[in-house]
Order: sequence, then structure tokens, then C-alpha cells
Amino acid sequence: MRSLDFTSLLLFSAIFCVILIIYGEWQDAHMEVNYTDVDYLVFSDAVSLMASGDSPYKRTTYRYSPLLAFLLIPNSLIHRSWGKFIFSASDLLVGYFIHFILQQRKVPRKLCNYCVMTWLFNPFTFTIGTRGNCEPVVCAMILWIIICLMKVVEKLISFLLQFMVQLVLILCFAKDLPFCLFAQTVAFNKVITAQYFVWFFCLLPLILPWSKMKLKWDGMLCILSWMGAQVHWLMWGYLLEFKGINVFLELWVASLVFHAANVFILTLVIRHHRFSSFFQVQNCC
Repeated sequence: MRSLDFTSLLLFSAIFCVILIIYGEWQDAHMEVNYTDVDYLVFSDAVSLMASGDSPYKRTTYRYSPLLAFLLIPNSLIHRSWGKFIFSASDLLVGYFIHFILQQRKVPRKLCNYCVMTWLFNPFTFTIGTRGNCEPVVCAMILWIIICLMKVVEKLISFLLQFMVQLVLILCFAKDLPFCLFAQTVAFNKVITAQYFVWFFCLLPLILPWSKMKLKWDGMLCILSWMGAQVHWLMWGYLLEFKGINVFLELWVASLVFHAANVFILTLVIRHHRFSSFFQVQNCC
């Protein structure tokens, strides 16, 4: 079987993103639920203000860096979908960074490409940028920081990424930096919104080569548990946000179920992970 070509993966992913952006324009015009993320409308309004010489913060609920609004000024000058192309390009950049990091860690080429595919062709990630959410930019920055740390000569013993509540994870996994960040992101992400899942999805390909978990059965159990809990939560979220139905109690219960699913999955991932010092080049196989 011919080995996968990384350049072809990037090219196919780029074409797919363009198709989704075009489709999103159609869905926005013809369906009740828009494809475009509501935050993108906020971005666009803020960009219009900045382009006219006003502050983007005159747009209520705009709480992002003014650099983001500056980056998206072509939304007003060229086309309203400019930002979606920028965010999708960041999505591809994350794929490139994942490939670079795994290559530096001596992961076999074929396995490396499969790990990249878990980001580029993950339905929870490739829809984020094409819907107009800026989280792929954040993910690209995170991986860029990891790449910079790979170039540091001194070994980092441990460091605090969040407050004392995360001290246990840091002390246990600090030397395995990608896994440490992954565990913290899964364990302490309090926001059940699709774009925030990409925070740990961009780190998942960096730990897969060191996982002893098989797709059958534990891997499939993790996937189905997470997707089931997520779809269950989204059902109640849809009824509340789009239909105006009072389902706060049901949504709270769904949040507890989703949190329990995350804890269960993280426990399995930790049990099956082969810990490897990030600052020492070691073969994963």
C-alpha cells in the first residue's frame, strides 16, 4: 500500500475547507440554523468599526484583541468570508506544526501522517475555522510555543500553566509536555462549546504515537462516550438557545454527564499512555 503523502493531505484539506466555506454561505441563506458562528458576526461588526476609524470595542460582546480585528479588515474591503479563509489557513498551519513536532520526535512517517489526519479531518476541528471561529489561530500559537520549547537547551523540570489546582498534573506529567498540556486542557475546560474542544484536539495527534490504546475496544469506547455526551448536551443547548424552551435543569444534568465522560476518557488515556520525556529524542515504537 502506498504511504500517505503529507503534502497531499494538506492540499486535500485546503480544498475541503474551501468547499465548506462556500457551503456555509448557502446554509446561512437557506436554513434556520446558520453555519457561520455567531462570534464571526461580532468580529465582522468590530472590523467595520475599525475600518471606519472607530474602536472595535464599541461593538458589544467584542472582547478579543484589537489585532484580530485588524487582521480581518479585508472582511470589509474584499469579502465577508476573508476571516474564514484566514482561520482555515491557521487550521492547515496546525497540521503542519503537528507534522513537524512528530518528525522531530522520530515518529515513523506513516504514523506521523495518520496523526496529522486526526486533526485535519476531524469533523470537530475542520468545521471550526470554516464557520469563522478564531480558535485555530490559538492552536497554532500553542504548537508554535511547543516548537520553540523544543529548541531550548535546558530541560524544564516543571512549570505552572494554570493555578494550584493543576499542580498534580504538572508534577506527574511535566516532562512529557504535550501530554501534560493535553491532560490539563481536557480536565479543566469548563466551556462546552465546539470551538474550545480544538484546544485539546490539536494536542491529541502529539500523544497518539505513545498510546497503547487500541481502537477496538477502548478507543471506540472513548470516541462513542465523548460523542454521545456531547450530542446529548447539544440537544438541550439547541432547545434552549434556538427554541427558547426552559431546559436549564436538563442542561445542567447533561453538563454533569459530559464532565463525567471527560473524566472517564482521561483516565483511560492516562492508563494507556507510555510516558516519554519531551526534551529527549526517543523512538515511540
